Amino acid sequence: MAEYEDSGEESVSGFSDTDTDSHADSQSGSDSDQGSAATQKVCKYYNEGNCRYGKKCRDLHVCKYSLKGNCRYGSSCRFKHIQGSDRSSRQEYRGRRTQGDTRRGYRHRSRSRSDSSDESLSGRPYKWQLDLGQGWEDVAHDYILEAQYSRPNTKGIRIYNTPCGALSIDFTKMRILKKTKLRVRRKGSRQNEWLWHYRGNHGWYQYGEKDSKGNASSISSASLEKEYQKNRQGTVQFTIDSTTYEIRFRDMSQKNLSTGHRRRIRRRPKYESPRDGGVNVVTRAFKNLTSSSSNKAPLWQYGGKRGRWHSFSHRGACSVSSEDIEEEYQNDPQGSISFTVNGDPYTIDFKKMTQTNTKTSATRQVQRV
Repeated sequence: MAEYEDSGEESVSGFSDTDTDSHADSQSGSDSDQGSAATQKVCKYYNEGNCRYGKKCRDLHVCKYSLKGNCRYGSSCRFKHIQGSDRSSRQEYRGRRTQGDTRRGYRHRSRSRSDSSDESLSGRPYKWQLDLGQGWEDVAHDYILEAQYSRPNTKGIRIYNTPCGALSIDFTKMRILKKTKLRVRRKGSRQNEWLWHYRGNHGWYQYGEKDSKGNASSISSASLEKEYQKNRQGTVQFTIDSTTYEIRFRDMSQKNLSTGHRRRIRRRPKYESPRDGGVNVVTRAFKNLTSSSSNKAPLWQYGGKRGRWHSFSHRGACSVSSEDIEEEYQNDPQGSISFTVNGDPYTIDFKKMTQTNTKTSATRQVQRV
């Protein structure tokens, strides 16, 4: 049985979190082969095992070390090798790759079809699977992964006690960190409802809903999903007051066309609880599975000035402690808890991981470490 630990953006190492996705706008991060007279580029992301563009990528999908003649894996390397480093050899391989004749290209297309299919779901809305080298296998208690995946502020999750040890799953790139030969996927039903979120100044907000200042975007989550299904590489523009914004599906970003400022966006499914027991099943299982991995209880903290974090405690006239918040979180990780500090009312939203002064609407980030 696997054990799980959620990997929030603010506190878990190994999950980077930046405002822009360097892979998105271009392949400027590709490795340039200095030995080529034509200065052709080798795709950096293919060599990392996660090029999102597949056969449409304009850079070479080939082992960068083989071109330099020093690949230590030789014929057993899992990346493509081409004979010689001259221009004709590379043009030949680029043409074959464009036609989709390579083994890796065929596997990519097969996986894409299965990801969007309802087949073998047995009436379930989703199914999480791992390929640890012996083919795809279902993940036990995968509703725990789904519950965490549905939260836009959660970038990944750590699974313990698998045959390959502890695994860190990156939800954004849908891959297993530091395990290039292992894979993860989520097979979903066509009936899944997908929600779109953007990274605001005080957390993640769903499109069409009000932010911490009471402002709401003019485009809804449902409208974005409809456009996304039409063209997953396309763009959508909308206006708030007199400011025009552009959403780019390719790099999952929102851009202010006046200032150039960019924000990250995420597409996550609306969580559907298990039929037998609802959200309490998830919270009990999550608590049981994570408790054996550490004897130390999680600590709740709120963000202060200069990037400092402060733990919740009854000191300072706070009506709740970190233990109180954790207990409520275990009861409903998608819910909230209300409390007071010096008589002022506050609410912590577990889904958004924010603390809001309900009198002034001032919002702070919170974290669970």
